[in-house]
Amino acid sequence: MRELIPLQRNSAPSRSSSAPNSNGNRAVWALLLATAITAMPAMAQASDTEVEILRSEVERLKREGEAQRTEVEELRALVEALLQAEGQSGQDVGSQIVRLPEQTSGETPDELVDASQTGILSSRQQVGRFPDDAFVTAGRFDRSIGIPGTNGAFRIGGGIQVNANYDIDNQGFQQIGTQPTIPLDGTIDDGENQFAIHSRLSRVNFDFRAPTELGQFRTFVEFDFFGDGDEFTNDYDLRLRHAAAELGPWKFGQFWSGFVDVFNIPETADPGGPMAQPVLRNPGIYYLRGDYDDTNWGVGIENPASDLGGNTDLIGSESIPNLVAFGRLQRDWGYVRLAGMALELKSDDYSEISGGVHLSGRLNSPFPGSEKNNFTFGTQYGAGFVHYFSSFVGELDGVILDNGDVESTGIFGAFGGYQHFWTDRWRSTFTASLFELDSPNGADPLSYAGGERISANLFYSPIDGVTFGFEGNINTIETVDGSEGESSRVEFVGRFDF
Repeated sequence: MRELIPLQRNSAPSRSSSAPNSNGNRAVWALLLATAITAMPAMAQASDTEVEILRSEVERLKREGEAQRTEVEELRALVEALLQAEGQSGQDVGSQIVRLPEQTSGETPDELVDASQTGILSSRQQVGRFPDDAFVTAGRFDRSIGIPGTNGAFRIGGGIQVNANYDIDNQGFQQIGTQPTIPLDGTIDDGENQFAIHSRLSRVNFDFRAPTELGQFRTFVEFDFFGDGDEFTNDYDLRLRHAAAELGPWKFGQFWSGFVDVFNIPETADPGGPMAQPVLRNPGIYYLRGDYDDTNWGVGIENPASDLGGNTDLIGSESIPNLVAFGRLQRDWGYVRLAGMALELKSDDYSEISGGVHLSGRLNSPFPGSEKNNFTFGTQYGAGFVHYFSSFVGELDGVILDNGDVESTGIFGAFGGYQHFWTDRWRSTFTASLFELDSPNGADPLSYAGGERISANLFYSPIDGVTFGFEGNINTIETVDGSEGESSRVEFVGRFDF
């Protein structure tokens, strides 16, 4: 048998020893060469696949790096916006620790950064930039919601209020204390006490605002439950309180009359407040300059709605609107406000121009203690506008005499209220007021001629938006014929704002 001689690497066999097997060696080399040639395409295909895999991995890593850099830029823009918001609002950001990635050569190290250096606000109500794709964002004014796709914002507000009162000498099922309903001494209602509880002061409102090239555009609508209804089944109708619109310096619709100073109304449990405080909401058109609660002035026309008595064969009417003007001076110590009004009282044949003035104001911290302490005051003088005072609903603005002439009812009133904060959550308000009517000839002898009211209360607000309070007031009245009456009321109030 022929012996196979193994191939020796790096050895050079002699001719004599290899010659007999030269054909066999050639066959082996040919076989190896053919195998290598056959495998080369497969090796090349495997190499191309690996290259494609590596190329895909590189592309993926590049995309992730770009995404991380985009996130870092967005976070950096957020911080810059918050820093700017902090500078504009003057709020203290505190010392809360937050995590803020910073861009360094495409990396995002997880660093601890002090919020007092970054401007991140630690507050229940977030201020600053919100994501562009957020459905609900903070609006431009307090507690409002931005409307997506617009620069406007709206707010739903109001509250649930419960009043419970106990009258010593009842005031005729009145949910609001009114002087004319106090029983006169010796009448059938004198000495009758009465308890009542209601939620008619609950209300809801809708407020929309948006900046425009003409100034702020705003609409405001509010309802309560002092409409007609049955006090025994408590099915009171919804009543319109406010329905007004603003565009720049112009205001249209039903809102507080320009004769009314809403910023000096003392806080009382009884919604009537001091008897000499005008609180009419009246439809009108106004031109205003300055911020509503700052130094400002304005003029306007309002709906005439005088109540005339006397000769029933002659019809009372108004052919011109009430004219109103006011000015307010605001300073660090508080403010003073002066308003004037002119109106027409008219019958078929005669008319009388009446009106009056209202001086009011507020003094901040008039006595030692809390910086929130304040003293409010107001006084009015004139004729023909009794219906501007909620405590005197039903009293006449004037009388039509038998000859057709019109005489207006004279008015003088004054009040003062001091609010003292015992703590941030406990406060009291003390008020005293008087109101007199100079009724013309022909007025009912039992109509109101004058009276006084004093009140004191204690309010407690355990949390923001919730208030409980107790109040007591004493009222005295006198009629045109000299009859007198007195009534006292103890009242509880619970208010839950939203």
